[in-house]
Amino acid sequence: MSFQNSIPQSVSFLPQETRLGSGAAANSELWTIIWTVGGFCWLCVAIIGILWFWPVRGTVQSGEYIVSSEARLVHHILLFLVAAPVYRIGIGLGWPAKGLPRLQVVVTNVVLSLLVIRVAPIVLLISSNLVDDSKNLADGMRAWGPLRGNAKLWMLVLRLWLPPYALGLIAVALVTTWRRSHRDSLRLAQLSAQLANARLATLSAQLHPHFLFNSLHAISGLVAASPVQAIEMIARLGDFLRIAIDSTKNPWTSVAAEVSGLEAYLAVQRSRFRDRLRVKLEVGPQSSAAFIPALLLQPLVENAIEHGLAGPDETLEVTVTVARAHDRLIIFVTNTSPNIRGPLTPAAFGNGLRNVSARLQAAYSGRASISIGPDPARGTRAELNIPIETIARVFPN
Repeated sequence: MSFQNSIPQSVSFLPQETRLGSGAAANSELWTIIWTVGGFCWLCVAIIGILWFWPVRGTVQSGEYIVSSEARLVHHILLFLVAAPVYRIGIGLGWPAKGLPRLQVVVTNVVLSLLVIRVAPIVLLISSNLVDDSKNLADGMRAWGPLRGNAKLWMLVLRLWLPPYALGLIAVALVTTWRRSHRDSLRLAQLSAQLANARLATLSAQLHPHFLFNSLHAISGLVAASPVQAIEMIARLGDFLRIAIDSTKNPWTSVAAEVSGLEAYLAVQRSRFRDRLRVKLEVGPQSSAAFIPALLLQPLVENAIEHGLAGPDETLEVTVTVARAHDRLIIFVTNTSPNIRGPLTPAAFGNGLRNVSARLQAAYSGRASISIGPDPARGTRAELNIPIETIARVFPN
């Protein structure tokens, strides 16, 4: 029996995320981030300011006024409502790859921030007038109006209201960038999985001509000697080919479905070899729901039969065992002949098993292994050790 010794292989299957395009969905996502992340930052700054500074006292031309904690909370809410559309404009500019466009984005955001900070004292006076019933709104707005080029007043304004604006802008930009990066990573993973599945489907389709040629060759030898047996074998071949063709539609199948297809294949072989072939299928109940590449076992069993039945009078027993060990599937395909002395080398591999190796590479890179060697009892054993894939991972849609 000639088996393939493959390098461990693997592929990642990730659940598909709802894709946000560049239109209304992306705009809605950005606004959601602004209202939640940006609003949370402003709320934190407002609470800290209220607890730290308590009421704010100031003077205008007509006398003294006091801005209460409640008025300052309303002030932060109103100022955030002013900052939110400015955030939308600033984040919407993106982050160009080249130096000059980046500089233009930076300058634009600086100008936008200064506009928001410029109206902050006016919003504070409006909040005080609304909550504290201040009579000094008009005088206060005249005092804060143009800031009259006063550097000291500008420094005060920047110190009070630049930190919350910048904190909110940075938080919104970081979350937006992370969301876009995460979405791009998922799309790349989905494309990789689709490419791997397409390759699996192609390799799975290549199995059909290989097996069909062998079966038709066997049937042709029975047509003259045993027409009834030839007809029976053709019927069993049709059953298997229906299952094999279905496997090209999706390159992954459950262990239960794989065993069902294997039984159809074995029906063909039993029609061909009659009493010379005995097969045992031992599948653990915890293994049936796991997913594996479609038609993964059939080439191994075919190899065990073709190389085990060397002479016309020999009998052969083939055993297929599928068991679950934690998050792994352990699959054994053994036959009672021939007895090999040690692990086989790649030079002994055939076309069918080279196909199995390629399919393992496409499906599992690094997470699966296959070893071929003597069976502890007698004959030869192929052992597959592969990770368990669930329906949610294999079919993310």
